[in-house]
Amino acid sequence: MRTLVTGGTGYLGGEIVRELRRRDREVRVLVRSPAAAARLEGTGAETVAGDVLDPESIERSLDGVARVFHLAGVVGHRAADDAKLRSVNVDGARNVLAACTRAGVERVVFTSSVATIGPAGGPRHPRDEGAWLLDGDDGRVDFRYGRAKAAGEQAALEAAAGGLHVVVTNPGFAIGPGDVHRVSSWPVEEYARGRLRFTVDGGLSYVDARDIAVGHLLAEEHGRPGERYILTNDEGNLSHRDFFALVGRVTGRPRRQLHLSAGMLRPVLRAGSALRLPLPLDDQELASSSHWWFFTAAKARAELGFTVRPIEDTVRDTAEWLRADGYHKH
Repeated sequence: MRTLVTGGTGYLGGEIVRELRRRDREVRVLVRSPAAAARLEGTGAETVAGDVLDPESIERSLDGVARVFHLAGVVGHRAADDAKLRSVNVDGARNVLAACTRAGVERVVFTSSVATIGPAGGPRHPRDEGAWLLDGDDGRVDFRYGRAKAAGEQAALEAAAGGLHVVVTNPGFAIGPGDVHRVSSWPVEEYARGRLRFTVDGGLSYVDARDIAVGHLLAEEHGRPGERYILTNDEGNLSHRDFFALVGRVTGRPRRQLHLSAGMLRPVLRAGSALRLPLPLDDQELASSSHWWFFTAAKARAELGFTVRPIEDTVRDTAEWLRADGYHKH
């Protein structure tokens, strides 16, 4: 059974490719460049040149394919990212779904994000699959990444309603070893390097990327078409303050951090960006992170048999991999 993975050279996609190959699945990966394809050397996966923005290349990549894991996407939180977010996360998703429908693909696992569900009202009320991010959710309209992913996810659910066997996954904030682009492990790295010296109210729902990969295969086999499944670690619902305290504890390198209000920090970050100072984040990223992005994977546990490793193990493995890989220089 041949399986196509889009976004298979990224962090989560690469984990899924490796998990599929561990199970002796025949895997094909749509890749945009030889450099990206090189990341899959040694996995035994076939690579095919193409792009989710190029419908013809998607059609070619689906030859003989029975199942698809769609992970191709981009992350961004700045106004300058809007066009790219829309192009890849919405238009690219629609291209893949349309091609899968025409090719008669048996099953599609569509990777969305917990960002499409929206932030919780507070740390004691994690959200589940019944919630949606809406314009103006919690008084804000600038959740750029979440809104683009939500539009792509809506396209997936519409395809499912039209008869395509599509299951949607909504992963939490992935950490763990192997994040070559530092898309999600950057807070651990910046804390370890001593550059992230403040916290604000709010928090994230952390989960191991390796557990997310296994969760995708569970969704493929047991997920109901047209359903969404949050893949996160409920114990990973941590305030920023608690998360960095955990990083310091498991690495044996606790660092003092100043807790500030987002309102106090925002003008500082804006000024720093204007001066092109090497800051760990900017005011637009702060606007998104200063909410309670807490979720529960109860549905995935009940319907898919989804399990996770202790969050302490994930944090330790992340920190050890970053140290061994060498911290990025800025």
